[in-house]
Amino acid sequence: MIRRLAALLLVLLMGCGGPHGTWHADRPGLSTWVEGKKDGGGVLVVQLTADAKARVSLPEPEVKGLTFEPQGKERVEKVGKRVVITQRYTFTGDKGMYEVPALLAHSTTAKGETDLRSEPLWIDLGVPPPRKQKLADIDEPPKVWQSPTLWEWSLIALVGVSVLAGVLFLRSARRPSEVAEPRPPAHIRALRAWEAARDDDSLSDHDRALAISRIFRDYMEEVLRFQATAWTTTEILEHLRTMSFLPEGNIPRARRLLRATDRIKFADAQARAEMFEELDADLRGFLDSTRPRSWETEEGAA
Repeated sequence: MIRRLAALLLVLLMGCGGPHGTWHADRPGLSTWVEGKKDGGGVLVVQLTADAKARVSLPEPEVKGLTFEPQGKERVEKVGKRVVITQRYTFTGDKGMYEVPALLAHSTTAKGETDLRSEPLWIDLGVPPPRKQKLADIDEPPKVWQSPTLWEWSLIALVGVSVLAGVLFLRSARRPSEVAEPRPPAHIRALRAWEAARDDDSLSDHDRALAISRIFRDYMEEVLRFQATAWTTTEILEHLRTMSFLPEGNIPRARRLLRATDRIKFADAQARAEMFEELDADLRGFLDSTRPRSWETEEGAA
């Protein structure tokens, strides 16, 4: 019996899939999870989120029986006022089950030091995880039926009235409440808005140029967290240059997108078609390199 209870507990612990320690870009945290696991090894991902001004360093995993090798340098991304540091480790080992203990990192700011701790993680190599086993039933003697007391009869009547009232309420409802669909991510909404404007034959080239500039400003204001819709083109470009973690090549893209209306004035009919193709590529490149990312989503797409 004790062995069965222990096996069931292990199944419940391993059944929780996905990253250990849900990733939140809006507060500090440390997470670990496994990707691409095979019989002989896989990839361990260690991800740390901290204040952009904090001094932090990723801890290195150590597990008896497993060998870890880092995949290149740490990946550093800035999301709002936070910095996200990700390091991947290729691990190998013999068949068996291994526990990656909780990793500990320190985040030091002007306010003091904060400890960031991940949750323990189990890795099984070449062996199936324990299966759920039905616990053996415990034979109990049959109960002797006893007539309900007055208090129990009152409780039964109250439950019956409540159930009847609920049924009548559901029947009287005209239609079930509609469940609101989740709002698409910012980069998806921006692309949909631009495609609608591009396919609208009632818009002039000047109107399309205004539309792509407005869509681009709305996206930057939502994702990069500054007042892009109220600032001038010069102010926006100066602010983007201060963002050290902005991927390379995005400042020229931003300049062309913000000054799209100026380019329309000096382009002939043939050049305008090519120009909108270039603006489309600039917008998609900027969105793809700055959109919030999920490791699970990107692995599924791969």
